[in-house]
Amino acid sequence: MRSLPIQPTADHPSARTKAARIRCSAAEPTLPTHGTVLVEARTVTGEHHHLQALVGALREQAKDHSGHLGEVHFSDQGDRMRVVNLWRSPDDLRSFVEETHREVLAYRAAVGGFPTVERALWWSTAGTGITAAEAEERAGQLRARGPGPRAFTLGSPVPAPA
Repeated sequence: MRSLPIQPTADHPSARTKAARIRCSAAEPTLPTHGTVLVEARTVTGEHHHLQALVGALREQAKDHSGHLGEVHFSDQGDRMRVVNLWRSPDDLRSFVEETHREVLAYRAAVGGFPTVERALWWSTAGTGITAAEAEERAGQLRARGPGPRAFTLGSPVPAPA
């Protein structure tokens, strides 16, 4: 994996005190050659030590899920971690979320509360590269404008383009 520095932001104190890193997968995931894929940019915020264990477990479980096409970006900023994954469908992602409930409950038992999870979804043409900047932009768009064709949630899905 290669590491690239990212700029600390004022809303993430740990980013000011630690060097934040983005780690990109060494090899691109195997993607379908046609059609669309679901992109998930998931940001999890919480207590750093336990957050590392939670996000590590989620990343490992995603690798074994039949609907998971691959991870394209990972960013660790201490108390905030972002993972960008590709999925076959919203149903596959929903199934994964349900299967990982046990890990979230283990985090809650250790910390006394749930982590904050922000998830932005969008459709991408198979084979198109996804950048960390695009993931940040789409998550910001979802926060500012709510769900729509450029960014949506599992609770407000947008059908795949024809």
